[in-house]
Amino acid sequence: MTDRKGHNERLRALLAEAEWTSAALARAVNIAGAEVGLGLSYDRTSVSHWLSGTQPRRRIPQLVAEAFSRRLGRAITPSAAGFTAPDTETAGADPGAPRDADAVHQLTALVCSDTDPLHRVSLQRSPYEVELPLAPWQPVKPSAAGPTDRTPGIRGTRTSRVGKTEVATVRGAVESFASGLDRHGGGHARSALCAYLADDVVPWLHHSANTQAGRQLRKESAHLVFVLARQYEDCGMQGLAQRYFAGAMRLANEAEDRVTWAMALRALSSQAATLNHRRIALNHGEGALASLPPEAPPAVRSFVTAQLAVVRAMTNDQSGALAALADAERATDQADSEPSPFTAYPRAALEFQRAQTLRSLGDIGGASKALTASLAHRSPDDRRGHALTCAVRVHLLLRAGHVEEAGANWLAFNRAGTGLQSARVNRAGRSLQRAFLPYRSQPTVKALLNTSGSLS
Repeated sequence: MTDRKGHNERLRALLAEAEWTSAALARAVNIAGAEVGLGLSYDRTSVSHWLSGTQPRRRIPQLVAEAFSRRLGRAITPSAAGFTAPDTETAGADPGAPRDADAVHQLTALVCSDTDPLHRVSLQRSPYEVELPLAPWQPVKPSAAGPTDRTPGIRGTRTSRVGKTEVATVRGAVESFASGLDRHGGGHARSALCAYLADDVVPWLHHSANTQAGRQLRKESAHLVFVLARQYEDCGMQGLAQRYFAGAMRLANEAEDRVTWAMALRALSSQAATLNHRRIALNHGEGALASLPPEAPPAVRSFVTAQLAVVRAMTNDQSGALAALADAERATDQADSEPSPFTAYPRAALEFQRAQTLRSLGDIGGASKALTASLAHRSPDDRRGHALTCAVRVHLLLRAGHVEEAGANWLAFNRAGTGLQSARVNRAGRSLQRAFLPYRSQPTVKALLNTSGSLS
């Protein structure tokens, strides 16, 4: 630790606003650290040192800021908490890439660090950034010149010409990895996708120019980066997921693809909502809808407006939430479902978002009904979605006092979730165990508790 002069009055003021004791802040920081793979054991004494002016070690100021951001529902930076910058890296800048680098060079630096054993662990522990700079919607034409032999970070075999074959190959990879995420969880084949981006896709991108094929390659590559971001998000690596979502947005700009850009911003809204950054989630959700072009497919409009309904409900905008939900419903009815992760929005997903919206608005009965509909529409291959839907339904049933039915849904959760490589599903399983503890005297619940350790 490095001592600083004077007391940290900013941190003291945030503690008072959050109505936290020093011990409560320490617990919140430990939890945030565990989410990015750091085994922390701070206590009230540690916080006392921070209050007296001691600067925590690297990464901790960002975790303190993240803990306060979740508690207070607004963006708190390390400096707002009275700390100096936690890292020398610029927030949101990928390792090894200049701040003004184009999308492909930014992606090159990121995936090469991600596949480098010397940097991977540190990168995967990157905390979520409440003020991550995002590329605004502004189509940027990629450079027509390919890289030289000295271009850093490019792996794989040099390709002299990129065309329809490479575009089709990346499109197929998008469908394969997206399907694997639903079937096996975000930890499945994640390293393989990183390596594929580094060894194949990045070299193709560097050798593609501002042609129709080049722009199409950037679009499909943005989709692939989006899938990788979802994998990291499902694994609980929120900071790295956020960087990849931002990378997908930059590629969409170079592809002149406003639809994919909006979808990535929508995903950032969902991530922020999950972390309880409500204002950020709302801003991203509104921005995603505002940026959709008139010709956007109905399924994409449903995807965006359903998320907007969720965050509007979280911010107590009942009329706005219900209006967005109705818009999503109409768009789904108009959609021509195609078997592709970026052209179809399943009814099961819409019903899940409906349940989240109604739950936030206090309509527990409506939320439970929507979850039942979501389960009915789930594809058998979507094991991850099935497990997470069951988990939410269990909590609602327990809240309504339907313990037996909740137990049956817990069994369904275990069947769907067993073997999934998903930190999110694992967390849901531990949450269900805690939720059933008050009912452990009941024989059925006792038996479930004794056999539910496989997902914990």
